[in-house]
Amino acid sequence: MDRKGGALLRHAFVHLLFMFAAGLFIFFTDPHSSLRLLGALETAAILIAIAHFAVDAATLRLGGKLQRPGSRALLFLLDQAAHLFLILFLLRLLTGGAAVSGGLEGLFSGNLSVSEKAAATLCIFIWATSGAGTLLAILLKNIAPDDQLEEGVFRISDERTEIKTKYAISGREETEITTVKTEHYFRDSPEKTGKTIGMLERSLIVLLLMIRLPEGLAFLAAIKTLTRFKQFDQKQFAEYYLIGTLSSAMIGILLGVAAASLW
Repeated sequence: MDRKGGALLRHAFVHLLFMFAAGLFIFFTDPHSSLRLLGALETAAILIAIAHFAVDAATLRLGGKLQRPGSRALLFLLDQAAHLFLILFLLRLLTGGAAVSGGLEGLFSGNLSVSEKAAATLCIFIWATSGAGTLLAILLKNIAPDDQLEEGVFRISDERTEIKTKYAISGREETEITTVKTEHYFRDSPEKTGKTIGMLERSLIVLLLMIRLPEGLAFLAAIKTLTRFKQFDQKQFAEYYLIGTLSSAMIGILLGVAAASLW
């Protein structure tokens, strides 16, 4: 098995452990649970892990054939929707709806228990960190600075046209058009550091909206901007930073509004 297959297996195993833990949590905290329900939940956990591996393997195979960021981002969203559908379908099938119907009805009616609200909020924070980070990496791949020269060293190319007008001795007006191409090189922080900053940014946005402090968003944006201020003179980086920041903030705000509505 290659490295990607091993990573998929480890990913599915993590989901299996998480689902097992969730089943035990429900069993010990829900007074209406039974050993039969626990068995159904753990069986569902095994099937969900297998289905998760199959969906991820299919996504990986299809993703290798797609080149456009929009197509790859759509594939990622379909992958997430397929995971959610399989989880709800298998839980409803194996538990007779006991582990699904009540939570869905409470979600739409606004009558969720504290544990259900906490679980939904945890899912939002997971998507704000890991899920949104993956989606943004796909969307921004083609406009990110070039680091092919050396790992951690980025090249930003810029091109501008200069038009100069001068007059010859005869008095005739002459126009000179010059195209100037410049390349800037800079050493940036490791890629994982940027991802971590994005995760913290979206998590803080969700938290600020949950505690009804939207004013903190301006302070958060100011702090992030100051760290990159010197690089804004480079047009390509400024555009990349602006698109990435606005996209990340938009996802964080949408998830923050969803989390705030739960409480």
